[in-house]
Amino acid sequence: MQPEYVGILLNDSTHRGIPSGKTGTESISNYEEAAAMVGLTPCYFRIRDISLDTLTTTAYLCSPSGYVQKTIPLPKVIHNRAIHSDPYARRLIEQFISSGIFIFNAHTRYGKDIVHHMLTDDPMLRSSLPQTVRAKPGLIRHMLREHGDVILKPCRGSVGLGIMRLRRTLLHDQFTYSRSTPSASGWRSLRIPKGHLPLLLRRRIRYLPFLVQERIPLAEYEGSPFDLRITVQRGGSGNWELTGMFARTTPKGTFVSNIAQGGIPIPVLEPFRHGIPGIHPEMMIQKTAEFGIQIAQSLSCRLPYAADYGIDAGVTADGRLFFIECNGRDQRYGFREAGMPDIWKESYQKPMAFARYLLDHGQWPPL
Repeated sequence: MQPEYVGILLNDSTHRGIPSGKTGTESISNYEEAAAMVGLTPCYFRIRDISLDTLTTTAYLCSPSGYVQKTIPLPKVIHNRAIHSDPYARRLIEQFISSGIFIFNAHTRYGKDIVHHMLTDDPMLRSSLPQTVRAKPGLIRHMLREHGDVILKPCRGSVGLGIMRLRRTLLHDQFTYSRSTPSASGWRSLRIPKGHLPLLLRRRIRYLPFLVQERIPLAEYEGSPFDLRITVQRGGSGNWELTGMFARTTPKGTFVSNIAQGGIPIPVLEPFRHGIPGIHPEMMIQKTAEFGIQIAQSLSCRLPYAADYGIDAGVTADGRLFFIECNGRDQRYGFREAGMPDIWKESYQKPMAFARYLLDHGQWPPL
């Protein structure tokens, strides 16, 4: 009998590493285990491996001798883990969806400005959004006067690349930036006259669209500010469910918490206990879970075929939650780094359970 396949759509670099087991942060063994739990066989391919003429794909399949490539019918359900920037690939995905193939997380990268505007339209979430505008010189100066501390970040991008900070002090402004690929040791800060915008900043916002956003005064744990990563996914019920959350503390000398730049992921219980003393940690966990699900439900009304969000949230010392940004391709490995291996595995199990839901029901879940 033909196996029931679930497709895993990958970028070239991850796909290339499958035979040698070098797939970066993506765990192929987790996919195998999670798919087997719901009676599915995962197959791994790229968009260019698909034949439009025959509706087949050349895919990697697990065999006793390792991973082998085989031509199989294009799976009816595909979990997209690739980032496709070229219009042709995006059109191809839309074409497959129109023909009745379920591709969830069809688009994994959304502009930060687009997502922010979508959430602004939701009256239930509006108060949880930091003031955010397009980064233009006059607006940057206005935001700095109003808030005293602002973050500038590219509308598109990940792991904190290109992010900058302007902070007003009594006598001057302070500009913090990284010239090259950021790391915990690659950041520089310099004093500048009040209202002056450095040449590096002006060049960056001239060539790429940036946002300027008020910086949220984050709660602290052991002397370091921390923010939150909330993973919300569709699972076997078809509904949005919390998979898990962890806190990320910022390394000394930086203002970013991305793990790729030295941010330290840790379970939320102790940061909540010590950083937000006025609210019981379990209540704070519940509040954060509801916040993440509310964001996912709101976005899913505007972003069809989404099933997986990694939501970055700021939290203040009095327990107020703020939406920072949303990732349509959650890296997941933060749970492993935080010492939460069961949640790490669950972040693979939920998409496979959702694939089973789509196969069994033959339709996208109601909003």
